[in-house]
Amino acid sequence: MTPMLLIMICTMAVSCLLCFVCRNPRISAVIMPICTAAVTVAVVAFLLPVINGEPYDDGMFYADSMSALFAILVCIVGTAASVYSYSYIGRELEEGELLSRQVTVYYTLLMLFICIMVMTFMVRSMAVVWLGVGATTLVSTFLVGIYTNNESNEAAWKYIILCSVGITIALAGMVLVYASTIGVIDSSLAMNWTDLMEHAEDLDPNLMRMGTALVILGFGTKVGFVPMHTWLPDAHSQAPSPISGLLSAVLLNCAMYGVVRFYMVSEITIPGFAQTMLLAFGLLSLAVAAFLIVQSRDLKRMLAYSSIENMGLIAIGLGIGSPLAISAAMMQMAAHSLTKPVLFFSAGNIVQTYGTREMARIRGLKKAAPFSCFTLTAGALAIIGVPPFMIFMGELTLFSAAAEAGHYLLMAALAALLTVVFAGMMRNVMSMHSGDPLEGRKERMTAASTLPIACLLGLSLALGLFFPERLSDWLDSIVAMFGGA
Repeated sequence: MTPMLLIMICTMAVSCLLCFVCRNPRISAVIMPICTAAVTVAVVAFLLPVINGEPYDDGMFYADSMSALFAILVCIVGTAASVYSYSYIGRELEEGELLSRQVTVYYTLLMLFICIMVMTFMVRSMAVVWLGVGATTLVSTFLVGIYTNNESNEAAWKYIILCSVGITIALAGMVLVYASTIGVIDSSLAMNWTDLMEHAEDLDPNLMRMGTALVILGFGTKVGFVPMHTWLPDAHSQAPSPISGLLSAVLLNCAMYGVVRFYMVSEITIPGFAQTMLLAFGLLSLAVAAFLIVQSRDLKRMLAYSSIENMGLIAIGLGIGSPLAISAAMMQMAAHSLTKPVLFFSAGNIVQTYGTREMARIRGLKKAAPFSCFTLTAGALAIIGVPPFMIFMGELTLFSAAAEAGHYLLMAALAALLTVVFAGMMRNVMSMHSGDPLEGRKERMTAASTLPIACLLGLSLALGLFFPERLSDWLDSIVAMFGGA
């Protein structure tokens, strides 16, 4: 274990301990962003050599270019959520929506949640990745149900039951993958991702086919693929807005990480099988999410449906399977992670201002909440792929990949469904601009409630306008890992 890895792990442990021992909610609210920032610095310092092309491989710990991308996205969004929580949770405490003991539990679980997600991407064994995905489900369940009312309790129970079923299915798939390695890989190394990739051509194709199908189905439940998506809108709408942003932006990535790792092995053993499954799930998820967005009446549920749509686009990129399409999928994932918290945090400000999530009851948004009105509208334009935001780059690259592969019917379907998403999202958002707000509705603006939103929105815009060569090289190194190409 290198000193930097030890420092990173110790920083996480101390941060979680500080949040746990501090029983004063107002002090916890100050400690939390500091701890998250410290964890971010430690993670980035550890991963810098990895980003520069030197994978870390030591014992149970392993990190490569893709691990670094997923982990750093967690750190960025986690830091933003920690800062935003100071304002959002502080107001919930002030208005009696949360008790002091609930707030201290919230900050402890939030810190633990972020650290578990980061460490899920830092291990060699896919069995440990599975444990990490399960642990994130357990911790985030309590965050979803933090309000302890009927709606949040129902959402939390639905979330843990459905995702636990999915994770169990994924475990069954991993058992079959393990069985396919018998006689090929030493049993103590059979679930190590590096060994699976090295011996992928020699694995039993029939067992791998069944195992891959169950892994995609199981982890796909946590990703939110249709028809296993029913937990997602409830959990995202009932959780506090900082948690909604984390669930959508980076928690879904944890399960997608498991899908991608097994996809890479499967495409060497049984080329085309995982691609076909992901293409089917991606198209179905995009189609269903598009029409759910149109008919949505709840602001946060609409944003949750948008997450299903974006996971569908990522799956379609993996389903096409060419280097350009995989590049599009990784860009889409990163852009979604940076953009979706803007929408959920803006929605949190709006819900606290109006006291409702029903878009029909939110009127005069420009007058009552001018900052959140601007950021929600800009975030909506960004998430549906309007230039020059980063998601536009991802979607444009996806269309280019589909054209390059000769998938012209797929291009037509994508264009039609994304048009539906555009129309539905903008109709719902713009309807809140008109009219006059009820008397007394006025947005409360603080640095904590505005700065994280502005920074993430600016980052999404900057990466859409100027994509540095260093980031392009990083993306190329990730694409090169697929299929050993």
